[in-house]
Amino acid sequence: MPVSVASRRPAKSPTTPAALGPQLPDPALAIAYDEARRYVQLRLRSLPHGGLRATCTAFGFPYTTSVGLKTGSLQREEYRLVQKHLRVFGFETELVRLPVGGQLCEHYLFADAALLSTLREQLAAHEQLVS
Repeated sequence: MPVSVASRRPAKSPTTPAALGPQLPDPALAIAYDEARRYVQLRLRSLPHGGLRATCTAFGFPYTTSVGLKTGSLQREEYRLVQKHLRVFGFETELVRLPVGGQLCEHYLFADAALLSTLREQLAAHEQLVS
């Protein structure tokens, strides 16, 4: 009689600290919500007239909330929307919570240091132009 696939149990994943280590986010590859929001805000402000509506339509973003993100008039923090805009701008991130000053805060975790460095260089260049 053949063994069914459903009857096979998956192997238990190890729960030792050594096995969990590689899964923990590296804080050196993460940026805080405020830094990510500032970057997205500057990028949205650099879009040509009508570009924000076209971007929102193309990617299914809420237009009114994206306008609030662009102008800095959001009533609450929009973690997922910032992450979606980062993705459109070429920065694939994972939303994680890291401890800061004894409390957990949302951060955007980058896959590698090169992408994080690129974002920070672009942010610094934009902020230098503004000031």
